[in-house]
Amino acid sequence: MNVSLVWRVPLNELMGSLLTHVLPLAAGAAISPTIMTLSVLILSGPHGKARQAVFTVVNVSLMCLLGIFGTAYMAHAADRHKSGKVNSASVAVDVTLGIVLLLLAIREHYSPAKDTEHDSADAAGKSTGIAVPKYAALGVVMTLTNFTTLALFAPALKEIAISKQPHSTELAVGLILVVIATVTAWVPLLLTVLVPGPAERILGSINHFTTTYKHQIVQVVMFVFGIYLLAKGLTRG
Repeated sequence: MNVSLVWRVPLNELMGSLLTHVLPLAAGAAISPTIMTLSVLILSGPHGKARQAVFTVVNVSLMCLLGIFGTAYMAHAADRHKSGKVNSASVAVDVTLGIVLLLLAIREHYSPAKDTEHDSADAAGKSTGIAVPKYAALGVVMTLTNFTTLALFAPALKEIAISKQPHSTELAVGLILVVIATVTAWVPLLLTVLVPGPAERILGSINHFTTTYKHQIVQVVMFVFGIYLLAKGLTRG
């Protein structure tokens, strides 16, 4: 299909169905108290903006790479099988991740995971200067261990991969997904650069809330999206 013709089609006709499946998962992936708290801690330290810029670039770049390779792999796998098998595999992914998220929500309730963002920020913060390698490494580790985000990012990529939309539409939706999923990294930096005074108050309030209710937030996200994925998979099956 000619790309120029694709862009003449109204946005809602091109992306409506796909965004309906992707946006809820993107919103859930964006709810990351750990990354938000870490971003505020980095920004409040020495060379805060520069260090957060390094962290953000790595976080966004890694999510882009995961998106590109993840979508390509899933699309290739889908092309090798008949539509019935692809639908069955899609259902299995949704149901499996739904069950895993529900089990993790229960585990988080009875045995909350240890907070690591303060220790990570403190360890990196002892460096002098901008410390690009340390904050780049911190970005890699925190991105790849942010399970709640990745657990919702993966099924969103799957929806893009099996959508059979024009590549331009898939790319646009993929970019929207990454922008939303990484919001807790780039928004604090953007606010601090554009409106440093109000940003300090806003981010301080958000950080206080996410720090105080971190485990409850994680539990709710896991439970709600566990039910969502489970219901989605069972109704598709």
